[in-house]
Amino acid sequence: MKLLIVEDEHHVRERIAEGIEWADNQVELVAAVGSSREALTILQKDHIDIVLTDIQMPLMSGLELAKWLKQKFPLIKVIILTGYDDFEYARESIEYGVFQYLVKPAENELIMRTVLDAKAVREREINEKHNIATLEAKWNEQLPDLQKMFYKNWLNGRYSIWEIEKRGRDLLLALDARKYLPIIFDMDPISEDNGRFQVQDRSLVQFLLATIASDVLADQECVVLQDDDGMTAVVFIWPDEERDETLYGRVNPLISGLLGTVKDCLKLTASAGIGPLVADKQLLANAYKQSRMALQERIILGNEIAIPYRDVVSIQDSWMMMSHLEKEYEVAIETGDRTKCEAFIQQMMELGFSAHTPVTEAKEMLWRITCLLARIIHIHGWTLREALQQDYADFENFNQLLSKEQVGEWLRRMTSRISQTITERRQTGTQLAMSQVIGFIQERLHEEELNLYLVAEKMFISYSYLSRTFKEVTGESFSDYVLRLRMERAKELLTKGIKVYDTAEQVGYKHVNYFSKSFQKYWGVKPSEIYK
Repeated sequence: MKLLIVEDEHHVRERIAEGIEWADNQVELVAAVGSSREALTILQKDHIDIVLTDIQMPLMSGLELAKWLKQKFPLIKVIILTGYDDFEYARESIEYGVFQYLVKPAENELIMRTVLDAKAVREREINEKHNIATLEAKWNEQLPDLQKMFYKNWLNGRYSIWEIEKRGRDLLLALDARKYLPIIFDMDPISEDNGRFQVQDRSLVQFLLATIASDVLADQECVVLQDDDGMTAVVFIWPDEERDETLYGRVNPLISGLLGTVKDCLKLTASAGIGPLVADKQLLANAYKQSRMALQERIILGNEIAIPYRDVVSIQDSWMMMSHLEKEYEVAIETGDRTKCEAFIQQMMELGFSAHTPVTEAKEMLWRITCLLARIIHIHGWTLREALQQDYADFENFNQLLSKEQVGEWLRRMTSRISQTITERRQTGTQLAMSQVIGFIQERLHEEELNLYLVAEKMFISYSYLSRTFKEVTGESFSDYVLRLRMERAKELLTKGIKVYDTAEQVGYKHVNYFSKSFQKYWGVKPSEIYK
């Protein structure tokens, strides 16, 4: 639910905008502005669900805003903040469709409860409009395609283990206590003298292969999909208590039957590569790669053949585990999580540099880690020398490390340096962005409609990010910062002899009375007492 706050008294606006944890209650504060004119700009550009507005504002009152909303956006829930003197007048305007009236000074707790009540009503209206049963039917209709896309990404190694488990749960898949057998099918090359299909019809016959596979294996415990290159991937999924020999015996006739059906239907041949059977979810992507490697042997063995992967290695092989470990390690470096970095370093040291690891494998593991660190740096567009600074020479001489302890210390130092560089560059980028924002504010201090939403829109920054980051960098909220600049500029202009009316206009106030009231509240004196 998106909320817009409209309140001309900046201290009240700040109290409501920043004194309530809107996000914790699933309410997105789109903007907090000081006039109905600013609100109209936002309402015409963004989707708003709830408007919380003061009743007394210059140019356009809160009730006039409610009347406009009733005509233009009747589904928006309007909450009016009103004083005691205006309460009866406001209550009489029930035809404006106001959801609730709150008498000032309304406590934040009451405001939050009222906004949540409006949110509940709005959500109920949305649910009734879109009909939950219809949405569930659409979800169930799309679920098989989403599940196939999940398996496709899984097979291609695009998920870490936690993503596999979470996405599997989200897509209603039972993945625990299972064995997986990946098989890749592909059409054999089309000969030039084929009377039915041409060489350029390869994409078509690959699609026909996938279609036939889906039909033939429809009653089997498997997933059938087309990979990015058009080949047909099949993953058989069985309970893990089944014996491997039984499962292989069950799948072999299915493969033969599918290849035979393809030949009968298309008058073309196809081949298959059979990967190893795995029970570890992390190893399925590697097993799928091995099925593709097996298929490549048809260059030597010929067409119309099912080829098992022959060079099967232990499922506990450190290289398989590293491919998953590297993803988590990279995230830890990027986020600057020292605890996770240290945990991953220890795991990598155990995998690649244990007492039983052959020297050749340890050297290759060191090469792999070095390439990973270099890739992390290069992804950001930096050179190794730029990112590593004084540690560059040690990085370059990694092949001179002579012991496990030296490797561990080297890896910790390089990890820390890269993570620190990433953090520093991001902070520099944030400071640069904030300096541009501050320059934008100073250039437009004379504009009445200067607000956080406008700045976020013009600078292509999200409102919530800008609000949070601006305060972290400057130590002030956006509205307090702008108010201070305006009041300081106004005081400076008045002491130089600039008339009150002209001063008000130069600091973004179109109404002199409103400027005078704000000036006196800020400095404790009237503008006329400074201007002589």
